[in-house]
Amino acid sequence: MTVRAVLWDLDGTLTDSVLFVVDTANRVIEAHGGSPLAFESVGAMTGLPLEEIFRMAWPDLTPDLAHSYRAEYRDIYDREVIPVTKLYDGARETLHAFHAFGLLQATVTGKRAADCERILRGLGIASEIDVYLGGDSVTRPKPAPDLAQHAMERLRCVPHECVVIGDANADIAMGKAAGARTIQVLWGFARERIDGADDVVATWVDLRETVFALADRAQPILRDRGALGP
Repeated sequence: MTVRAVLWDLDGTLTDSVLFVVDTANRVIEAHGGSPLAFESVGAMTGLPLEEIFRMAWPDLTPDLAHSYRAEYRDIYDREVIPVTKLYDGARETLHAFHAFGLLQATVTGKRAADCERILRGLGIASEIDVYLGGDSVTRPKPAPDLAQHAMERLRCVPHECVVIGDANADIAMGKAAGARTIQVLWGFARERIDGADDVVATWVDLRETVFALADRAQPILRDRGALGP
């Protein structure tokens, strides 16, 4: 069966924002006397809960402090980072092309769903995305399959009709665990092939060609094959 739906990671995949995540986390860590973490260490955890990043600085971090630091991070991110977040060159064209072709699209980011929607709508992405989902949409975060599975339920698709696109280990692991095909992009965090990635692409042209081949471009998919789930 052909691919009907694309499940997108956000940071490092659609938006050039991995460095923002690292810098914001380190601002909170340094403000509380911790040593800044290396880009490679934090970047590898993009998509995971913020508490996991802060526990790299303080392994014995209490739940109350984790909650407090997360709130500080989100305050900085909301105030300073979201307004300057940009799409990668090629992202807008690709989102539009997939939408025009008839593919369903959802976000499966570690960010809160509302933050993801705010970012993309602020960048002029509206009708292209059918369902905005984030780390707060499920109980278990990436790399558990829950987020991808929830997107499948909302889009009324089965696993082999879906492709997960991401730039980090957690994205690929989530997609594989959910039974979807996975595509790793090389313009985000990971610049070498991630174990488990079905396809690896280095350009947006390659990404579009790969997805269209999976979707069987000779037979455009109709978007009205079923209403979206609640």
